[in-house]
Amino acid sequence: MKKIYSFLAAFALCANVFAQDETSLTSKKGTPILPEEKEFAIGISAEPFLQYLGNFVNGNTFNNSPGFSYVSNTSNVPVAVFGKKMLNANTALRARFALNTGTNTQKAIVFASNISPDPLAPSFNEDWRTVTSTDILLAGGYEKRRGKGRLQGIYGGEFLFGVSGNRVKYQYGNAITQDFNAPATTNFVGNVDNTNGFSRVLTERNSGNVFVGARAFAGVEYFFAPKISIGGEFGYTLGVNTQGRGLVTTETWDSATGAVRKIETEVFRNGGFTGFGAGLDNLNGAINILFYF
Repeated sequence: MKKIYSFLAAFALCANVFAQDETSLTSKKGTPILPEEKEFAIGISAEPFLQYLGNFVNGNTFNNSPGFSYVSNTSNVPVAVFGKKMLNANTALRARFALNTGTNTQKAIVFASNISPDPLAPSFNEDWRTVTSTDILLAGGYEKRRGKGRLQGIYGGEFLFGVSGNRVKYQYGNAITQDFNAPATTNFVGNVDNTNGFSRVLTERNSGNVFVGARAFAGVEYFFAPKISIGGEFGYTLGVNTQGRGLVTTETWDSATGAVRKIETEVFRNGGFTGFGAGLDNLNGAINILFYF
C-alpha cells in the first residue's frame, strides 16, 4: 500500500508541473491540452516508465532504465507502429502495423563419412539448420471519443489481418554419393545413420497462418500534459485463423539411376486447420502513452 501511495504522490507532482486551466483546457502557456483536427498521434507502452518511477519513489536501488516499447495486440505479436490521425476533435482514424522477422541458425558436428576413418585423427564435418520466421499484422479502424475534460473516453472498431509462417533449410557436410549413400547426418537431436531407405530433409516450407478479424474496443485517455495522454483499452475480437498445406523437400540415393533423387511432398503442418473464435483481449490491462502533434 505504501508503494501505491508513493506512486500516486509522484504522479500528482508530475501533473502539477504540467498544470492547466481546467475551464479552457489549455496549459498556463496557452497550449491546447486535447488533440485537434489534422493532428497525428504515436503510441508506446507506459509500463517501463511506470516501473522505473515506482522503483524510484520507493528507494529501490535496482531501477531499470525506461525505454520505448510496443503496444500489444490480440495475436501477441509486438506492434512496431501504432498511430492515429484526428479527423476532428472527436473522431480519428487509427492504424497498427507489425513486420517481425528473425533467423535462427543451429550447427551440429558429425563424423566425416566421405573419407576412411582414422581413429587417431578423426575428421569432422558440419551440418547446419536455418529457420526463418515472419509475422505480419495490419489493422485499421475508426475511433470516436467523448468527454469535457482531461479524461476522454474512446470507443470504435477496427479490422485485423495477419500472416505468419516459417521456412527451414538444411545444409549437410556429408554428401550422398554412390559410395556413401547413407552418410552420417544429424537430426539436431542426435546423429542418424540409416542404411535402409535413407533420406533426409533439405527444406521445410510451412504454410503460413492467416488471420482475419474484426475488433470492437473501448477505453480511456487522461491528458496529464498538453498533447500527452496516458490510458488503455479493452477489446472484443471476432476472427478466423486458417493454415493450409506446406511443402517438404527430401533427398535420397536412387540406386536405379545411380544418382541423388529429390522428392517434394505436400504436408499439413500441425494437421492443417481452420479456427474460429471470439473473446476479450488485453485482459492484462496494459497502459499506453500517446503523443499528439
